[in-house]
Amino acid sequence: MDNEYRHNVEYILRKDLKEIVKIAFQPIYSVGENKVVAYEVLSRFYSNKIGEIPTITAIEVLERIKYIYMLDFLILEKIEKYLLNKNVNICVNVSPITIIREDFLEKLMVLKHGFSNLQIEIIERGSFSYTDLIYKIIKLKKLGIKVIMDDFPVGNSNLENLFKTHIDGVKIDRDMIKYLESDKGKSIYKSVVKFLKELGSEITAEGVETLEELNFIKEVGVDFVQGYYTGRPISEIEFQNS
Repeated sequence: MDNEYRHNVEYILRKDLKEIVKIAFQPIYSVGENKVVAYEVLSRFYSNKIGEIPTITAIEVLERIKYIYMLDFLILEKIEKYLLNKNVNICVNVSPITIIREDFLEKLMVLKHGFSNLQIEIIERGSFSYTDLIYKIIKLKKLGIKVIMDDFPVGNSNLENLFKTHIDGVKIDRDMIKYLESDKGKSIYKSVVKFLKELGSEITAEGVETLEELNFIKEVGVDFVQGYYTGRPISEIEFQNS
């Protein structure tokens, strides 16, 4: 990515964030129930000036300029009506940097009537106080909000501390699905699932794209699946009409 493009992306994100952010919904499939039971909210960025902005690029810039909290608050605003009007669980990624903000719980309270349908996913990224994060996670749990650790085992240097707060579930990073290409890799994947199960976590496997992968996931005891095989992301309009 050249400097001019990065500069343009930063300018647009600073100036027009609310106008360029769209959301999509990826189905989360229950292995036990054989049906979709939740949706993860995905961020999409499109500017009339430069076209589609890759999500990873937008997130990197927003984190660098310390605007990631603005994106998180915007996404929470966008899903409010769905939490209240749809009988379905909705998962949303929220940066730890946003969660530890003093005004986070206050912003979250506008969604209070939909707390039972809300799941917050946290990924270990950026520099923040784990003491403050754990305090906020405990608060979220008391409000009835499920808390999920995203992209395990990426990062997670303070894994033990997070589990002490009784995280409800863990998502196994999509890159780990490639482990299923060999017997040794399958053994590693199975061991990861066993470890998480012993900690009492609900487990979601990301990146599942074939029937063979799904069958293995079922066999080792994973609870939920995300991936193209069980459901591609759908637009907000499609979600509204579903």
